[in-house]
Amino acid sequence: MDNQGDVIEVTAPSLTYRVINGRIVGMIDGQDAARQAIDKILRTERFVWPIYDDQYGNDLAELLGKEMPYVKAEVRRMLVEALKADDRVNDVQINKIEQTGSDELSVFATVTTQFGLLNIESEVTT
Repeated sequence: MDNQGDVIEVTAPSLTYRVINGRIVGMIDGQDAARQAIDKILRTERFVWPIYDDQYGNDLAELLGKEMPYVKAEVRRMLVEALKADDRVNDVQINKIEQTGSDELSVFATVTTQFGLLNIESEVTT
């Protein structure tokens, strides 16, 4: 808050460790950090790991064993919800959901972050 009582929005730094194959190999910031965070969110099941709060990760495991029409409808919502929980993500546009096997989907999306656009692809198995 400034002297006039106005709220000043401050962007928190996104500096974090660069992780490759489970090993810390340096530091990253900005768009690279956002891309790594998105990848981590897509790989992390929500409510499983006590280190993360209940907003971190995804609910895609709930789709296991479900019929493909239901999965196609829900995967869009679940991915958007999971990614928008990160404050660096401004918007998520699902561009295409493609069935690649009897129980597999490829999801192509554009994520608008505070650092720019990121194109992502995610594999979902039911």
